[in-house]
Amino acid sequence: MKRVFITGGSRGLGLALCRGLLEDGWNVVASARGTTPDFDALAAANPGRLEFVVGDLSDPSAIDRLVHEARLVDGVDAFISNAGIGTDGLVTLLSPDAIARCVQVNLTAPMLVARAAAKGMLDRGGSLVFVASVAARTGFSGLSVYGATKAGLVGFSRGLAREYGSRGIRSNCVLPGFLATEMTASLDEARQGQLRRRTPLGRLGTPDDVIGAVRFLVSDAARHVTGSEITVDGGMTA
Repeated sequence: MKRVFITGGSRGLGLALCRGLLEDGWNVVASARGTTPDFDALAAANPGRLEFVVGDLSDPSAIDRLVHEARLVDGVDAFISNAGIGTDGLVTLLSPDAIARCVQVNLTAPMLVARAAAKGMLDRGGSLVFVASVAARTGFSGLSVYGATKAGLVGFSRGLAREYGSRGIRSNCVLPGFLATEMTASLDEARQGQLRRRTPLGRLGTPDDVIGAVRFLVSDAARHVTGSEITVDGGMTA
């Protein structure tokens, strides 16, 4: 049975991905800073098929331990880089620590984890999927640092597609628009209203709107897809 590793898998989009890939027959290893009741319930309903590994991507010293405990170098068939944090604020008002933490969680850590996952795929092939954002493609006030990290993921993914395609390793990105998750729940109603008006379909997306693109990219149906991005934003960037 194929095995997938997902960061940020305890809630929101990551939890929805765990659920969807379990339905597709994958064995799932998920990481986050801690579990949630919903994750625990999903694990209880799928004994032996859903594992959890504690992983705080904001701590550079924890990456090697995460890689070891998730058994990445032993080999996974897919790695989904989903964990991320936002930095809602003008860059002149952000502290250097806040900027460094966003870069660490959203870009440096995914690079290091993907590096380990790719090593484990060299003799077997596999799929790398990076959850980026439409902020990588268009500007949003207050999201310059966040957008820069997500644009970095897109560039990194394209480079990996070139570097390791000959070894059967595919690398792609999914670019969601703004989703109705905990990250956007912190925005006030006026800001959420602006985002809905900017979206032709007239609503924020949900995790279930995005997981289909990821499920496709890790599947055999995407065996000839690499170095690509799939945008799932309700038309926001049309």
